[in-house]
Amino acid sequence: MRKLALVALMVAGCSSSGSGNSSSSTPTDPRIEVPDLKPTAPDVNGFQIILPKVTGIEGGKDYEYCTWTDKVVDEEIAIKAAQAFQSKTGHHVVLYYTTKKEAPGTQRICRDDDMASFRFVIGAGGEGVADKNELPGDLAQRIPKGAQLVVNAHYLNPGDKTMEAQSAVNVRLVDKGAKYTPAGAMAWLDTTLDVPPNGKHAMDVKCTMTQDVKLWRFIPHMHRWGSHITVDRVKGDSQGERLFDVAWEEGFTFHPPEIRREPTDPLVFNKGDQINVHCEFNNDTSKDLPFGIEMCVAFGQTIDPNGVGNMACDKGSWTDF
Repeated sequence: MRKLALVALMVAGCSSSGSGNSSSSTPTDPRIEVPDLKPTAPDVNGFQIILPKVTGIEGGKDYEYCTWTDKVVDEEIAIKAAQAFQSKTGHHVVLYYTTKKEAPGTQRICRDDDMASFRFVIGAGGEGVADKNELPGDLAQRIPKGAQLVVNAHYLNPGDKTMEAQSAVNVRLVDKGAKYTPAGAMAWLDTTLDVPPNGKHAMDVKCTMTQDVKLWRFIPHMHRWGSHITVDRVKGDSQGERLFDVAWEEGFTFHPPEIRREPTDPLVFNKGDQINVHCEFNNDTSKDLPFGIEMCVAFGQTIDPNGVGNMACDKGSWTDF
């Protein structure tokens, strides 16, 4: 559950819908403890969350920290956009909500039982990049009354030196009383991935759709040892349609190729369609690369007026997140 709920979702942050800074810099804040964390001021119709500093980010390892914020919504709200800021080793910031509350400021390495109660909202981020993820049209992510906002920050250190790190996120809301269409997310992956050392290896992920889904955005996702990824959609007995055929570059980790549609003209996956993801890797290290350090994922952001919620297909089995 932990790897599925966390890492499958982090691609939402690694592949945001745009980047850039807001027009004004945030004043010096005593909560900012890492020099290369430089958040800008939040939108007037929003708020800012600055996470506590994390130490001991060891080389060759990745860590996912969950922080319970002081944001407990007293009435239903809808989130339109998020802009994340991270210091070195930052991989993503993902905002969730939960009705299983903890004391504000509680921060720990995320646990399975934590993630079981979390519901995905929006993600953005990337080392040293002020990534902004904004939903198009009238799409927004709903937060129910009484929910507490929780932030998952992922730090991945491919080097040898132990680091410290910190993250922040600016959140923009839909105007109070404005109408919107709920959005969701979907992932296709295999959390048992473990790339052996010293050579070239491959993995296939195959999932059959159990319902019709409309996507406004669809991406592939790998990390630095990925060399090639294809994503195919097969309808019944047809030959299939290749949606991605990408010679992977390390820079795609944060900004991958994408299919982007207007919400009025979405990419449609129908019940019974098979989504096949094929990943190739070149592990030039002497260590295994477990899921998190390396990945093989397809990820979509959905139009969800019926409230289906966030779904993931992990090694052929569907679950919510």
